[in-house]
Amino acid sequence: MKENAYGGVVINQEGRILLREPKKHYDNYVWTFPKGRPDKRQKPDETPEETAIREVFEETGVKAEIKERLPGVHEGGTTETIFYLMSLIEDTGKFDGETQSVRWVTPEEARDLISMTTNQIGRKRDLRVLEEALRLI
Repeated sequence: MKENAYGGVVINQEGRILLREPKKHYDNYVWTFPKGRPDKRQKPDETPEETAIREVFEETGVKAEIKERLPGVHEGGTTETIFYLMSLIEDTGKFDGETQSVRWVTPEEARDLISMTTNQIGRKRDLRVLEEALRLI
């Protein structure tokens, strides 16, 4: 059984979507959404929502709030991920060492950038997540 992970699709006031470029294109991801597993060592009772908000902040430097959960559970290579649609509170510009860069992009640019990922499972998942998020806004 795959582990659970939680992530966010952050959309700012201009309708731009936040993407991150993993350092050295980890696991063949070129551009993707921030996501990760609960940190049970630091916080044994971390909720899915807290995990998603923390992962977005750690991997992108963006403080965000959850608007709603995206439908479904999204299968990745090693995890089953629940994503939340989020809105921007603050972009600190400071992200962790797992991320090479971050970008705010239009939906069209997001489709193109996500399509660069060569991890087929991850690429399909991220394109599906993007479309789910766009339906909710």
